Amino acid sequence: MRIVLLFVLAFILQAFLSGLLGEVIAPPDLIYLATLLAITGVSPFVGLPLAFGVGIIQDLLSAGYPGLHAVGLLFAAYAYYRLTRLVHWDELAGQLVVLVGSFLAKWAGYLLIAFWLKLGSFNPLTLWPVMLSEMVLTVLLGLPIIARYGRLFTGLRRE
Repeated sequence: MRIVLLFVLAFILQAFLSGLLGEVIAPPDLIYLATLLAITGVSPFVGLPLAFGVGIIQDLLSAGYPGLHAVGLLFAAYAYYRLTRLVHWDELAGQLVVLVGSFLAKWAGYLLIAFWLKLGSFNPLTLWPVMLSEMVLTVLLGLPIIARYGRLFTGLRRE
């Protein structure tokens, strides 16, 4: 039930922040942070489909390109599982490496779908200000969120 509440809250806050910040600056990706929190305590066999499913729901709610967020969150979850094996998730530097690495993997998934759908508007040269501002805000917001609320979802931590 905590996971459902987490995602409902993340979707509502994401919509609020997107409307509040508008065209000025890209808002932090709260759905990405909620996905990382949710997959923290489960095995990759559950976490990867969960991330893909949340991405599909995000695609359906945003009426965007089909599979864009699904593949992005899937790549982010895969990078999370790989990076948490390399660094200590309990330390600040490890959390920073995992957040930035999985965020870059999310955007790699976006660019893969954009390349596959032949979308000219998804050019990395024109989207770097969006990606950079979203990454900075997400990491700055993500570190305290994970430090404070990460304990709620680590009860099932895999070893």
